Amino acid sequence: MKYWEKIKRQSKRLFFWDGNPSMEVQIYNAILVIIFFIGIIFSISNLFLGNQALVWSSAIAVVLLLICFYLLRVKNAYKLAFYISSGGSYPLLAYAFFYNDGINGPNFYMFLLVHLIILSILKLKFHYVWTLINMLFFTGLFYIGLYHEEWIPKNYVSKEAVFLDHVLTYFVSLIGISILINSIKRFYAVEKEKVKEKSIELTQINRSLTKTSAQKDKIITIISHDLKNPLQSIIQTLELMDSGELSEEEIKFLRQELLKTTNRTYKMMENILEWSSFEIKNMAGREKEMLVKELVEDTVEILKVIAKQKSIQLEVNYHKNPLVYLETDRLLLIFRNLVQNAIKFTPAGGLVTIDLNCLNEQLILEITDNGIGISADRLSNIFAQDIKSTYGTEQEKGTGMGLHLCYQSAHKLNGELKVDSTEGVGSSFKLIIPTGINR
Repeated sequence: MKYWEKIKRQSKRLFFWDGNPSMEVQIYNAILVIIFFIGIIFSISNLFLGNQALVWSSAIAVVLLLICFYLLRVKNAYKLAFYISSGGSYPLLAYAFFYNDGINGPNFYMFLLVHLIILSILKLKFHYVWTLINMLFFTGLFYIGLYHEEWIPKNYVSKEAVFLDHVLTYFVSLIGISILINSIKRFYAVEKEKVKEKSIELTQINRSLTKTSAQKDKIITIISHDLKNPLQSIIQTLELMDSGELSEEEIKFLRQELLKTTNRTYKMMENILEWSSFEIKNMAGREKEMLVKELVEDTVEILKVIAKQKSIQLEVNYHKNPLVYLETDRLLLIFRNLVQNAIKFTPAGGLVTIDLNCLNEQLILEITDNGIGISADRLSNIFAQDIKSTYGTEQEKGTGMGLHLCYQSAHKLNGELKVDSTEGVGSSFKLIIPTGINR
């Protein structure tokens, strides 16, 4: 069984391409195999009919085909093989014409088969040349056969021999044409399928690139949104220290606070950039087990500094300090955005309250402010992807993407984000997500 499998594999490598050559080369390879067997059939049939001249011409054709096959498959000399086979075909046809009763013989069937074979593997710009060659050979031989029939020896000994030779040559030519057309259609179907696969692959790549581009835009928005306010706070503190209106003791205190804020901002930036890298690469496994208070306390201190710059009181109530196992970076993203938005839309002297609680293995984070609130029209599509600039109570400019990102991130944490707001009174955003501890 293994022996026959080995023979089948070797035969497949002999007659079919393992690589990805051009369609013309593949067709030419198949044609050589087809005509090789046709040549053998003609050798046997002419031997049976007693026409020794045609036996020799068929044998020469078979040898030429073997040489061409060797050049094509072993030496990879496609053009040389083509010119030998095509250039040798017409002299052989002319020879067969003279020794197979001229126009009374069946040789003209082969002219159409040979021409079709040549056109199928030849570039379009050469078709006219080979068509002209075929026409000249056919016209010249037909003229000789009609007006100089004495030049052509008579080989048929009976009408039965004429009938058999014509039928056999016609059938062989017909079968050759059919196989050739089927081969071309098969190769066309294979190439069409490859193009279809490539098209699907390119579509998928394009979708992936579009998704990656959108993801990068989202990351840039997050970085700019989360880092802009802390950096502005640091700049304002430095400007205050440089104003010359503070005492040495006040400057010393601010310097210490500035160092703390800068360190916290730097740490936050590192976490954002690390998380961004994982997001772009679509990598999982960013879950951590932490107490909520430990997770948010550094961010709270940064947010307090930002709130202080607007004379806003930031109040944090830890009703419970649950242990969570989830994507902590994503939770911090939501936390930072909601609190910064609350500060942004609350006027000076206002109050922003953060309440952290846990109920039935659900972490509940609620941010409430007494700011300008949200209109009913805006509230109806508050979480939509709205790339529209928004301005806070002191003209702080935003992209309008923050809440959309929070909403998406809440769903990725298997949670939900709710909002309740009254224009002119204030807003309340509530995030409810599983703690993930009893997973």
